[in-house]
Amino acid sequence: MSVKRKLHLTAQERQMYKWIARIVASYSNVQLKDTDRVPPELCQELSDIGQFAEIMYSGTPIGDLVKHYDILSPPGFPLEGYTALDGVVVESAFAGDVANLPATIFWRPSRQQIVVSICGTKLASQALQDVRVLKTKHPSGKGQVHTGFWSLYAGLRDHLKAGLREALDSRKPTEVVLTGHSMGGAVAYLLGIDLLAEDQEPAPGARPLLRSFETGSQGSGPALVIKIVSFGMPRVGDQALVDHFHSLVVLYRGRYGHDRLAEFSVRTYNDGVPALPPLTLGYRHFSLQPIYAANNTLYYIPTAEKERTLFHVQDDEGSNPVLFPRGGHNYYGGRDLERLQRRLVWLEKSGFINGHEKWGNRYRSMVEKTSPP
Repeated sequence: MSVKRKLHLTAQERQMYKWIARIVASYSNVQLKDTDRVPPELCQELSDIGQFAEIMYSGTPIGDLVKHYDILSPPGFPLEGYTALDGVVVESAFAGDVANLPATIFWRPSRQQIVVSICGTKLASQALQDVRVLKTKHPSGKGQVHTGFWSLYAGLRDHLKAGLREALDSRKPTEVVLTGHSMGGAVAYLLGIDLLAEDQEPAPGARPLLRSFETGSQGSGPALVIKIVSFGMPRVGDQALVDHFHSLVVLYRGRYGHDRLAEFSVRTYNDGVPALPPLTLGYRHFSLQPIYAANNTLYYIPTAEKERTLFHVQDDEGSNPVLFPRGGHNYYGGRDLERLQRRLVWLEKSGFINGHEKWGNRYRSMVEKTSPP
């Protein structure tokens, strides 16, 4: 596929998601106010984690990107502004057995953190799974799950668990983050359900992944903090599956401490994906208190409004100019995912991965032909 064709598809997707927002999504009657604001420290943390979700759309091996962070992060280059990727190590990268869905496990030494990042939809074969909206019984017997999302997760599950166990054994982190943008966030939540259920009822003779590190005089709990973070995520299952997830969360926190598990589901203005599949098909969101991004600010959504995907927010006089005022599925964390995708395509075409001696000149030439970059 040509670079021009790839960029054209990206523009189509941008308009499609905004069209979905206008047709399917509905505004809440609740206005989000200053008192609903997310603390700045958490805003920054979520923005950093979002960088791991976004980089998954790369056609260039991610290990090569982070290995050459210094030369790929100056202004105009793909990793400009992706500061959380500085110094990280790719522990493993693989594609699932269904639709070649990519996932990467990162080691983030500055945070003593393992990040498991799952790619959102970027291939037609993956999009076909997205539209398999009929529900199937979840293996737990507690609720039903989106057939396509479950197929994608099932194709990744063994790879994810094997890679995660290896990373836990070798790095001994203090935190594990499961993250993804769009459909990748849905798959991350399904992995989270599996890991939490495994911790409660391990298979005979098996060592649950989340018990890799024990603390306390009698090994009363893991040193791991688990975080599930999604951006622009669709609904994944019915209310029974949502209830099952939260029962596992309660059990995990009760066993190890409330601060051992956190989950954040971020959605933004004009993003139609969180409105899908529609409520009329029996789907519900996992998060009891999602986060809404608007006007350069993150807000907590009240639990009673958790299925709403559009909100009016209180005007903030004197605030900085709004980044990306039209919103959309590809604008999270104050970044333009479409710009990243363009730059990654140019990098791929430049010969960078093959070590072409003039890849830098080729890349700059492609940047100069398009404004803005």
